[in-house]
Amino acid sequence: MLPFREKTPKRRVNPTNSPTGNGWATHKPDLREDFYSKCGYCDSFDGYRHTYFEVDHFIPKDFFKDLGNISLTEYRNLVYSCKFCNNSKRAKWPSQREDIFHINNEGFEDPATEIYETHFYRTQDGGIMWKTELGKWMFREAFKFDERQESIKVLWNLNKLRLIIESLALILQNHSEGTAEYQILKGKIGDYSYQYFLYHKELINYYG
Repeated sequence: MLPFREKTPKRRVNPTNSPTGNGWATHKPDLREDFYSKCGYCDSFDGYRHTYFEVDHFIPKDFFKDLGNISLTEYRNLVYSCKFCNNSKRAKWPSQREDIFHINNEGFEDPATEIYETHFYRTQDGGIMWKTELGKWMFREAFKFDERQESIKVLWNLNKLRLIIESLALILQNHSEGTAEYQILKGKIGDYSYQYFLYHKELINYYG
């Protein structure tokens, strides 16, 4: 059992911009940074062209916009989300109350909190599994992780390999070309790069 994610996102207190009306997308650069370039819900890295990343309203705008208690551009209600999670979540909000995120093990936790990740874990091959009944509801009903497991695994492994390759490349810069250490590191980078290529090919085949 592996942790669901390595870092917990935290929304900044003072966003760069102060949009009004329907300008919530203006917050996207800040959200991307605060969520470490990953989907707040499934933790997929946005560096692969498998989907578009969007600004999601955690409490759905279709639910609160007529009440007028939450601004459409309120930063603390926004999430950096992949299109798959955003489309699956849509206007789901079981509690039907702005101040209650979940009821009877149905609903959500704010993904920009540590408590969100306590509802899930990663399998050894990068899949997502639920740990709680609320996590089970989010897993199956809200985000449909069960229908996307193969792509979730591929994306997790791609990102893991990307970080390893980047780390080894930085170490390689500190060694002189032609030395034994340089050749060993270069060989490791080549091995990991080949694995990366295979996963990337699988991702392309998966999404057509």
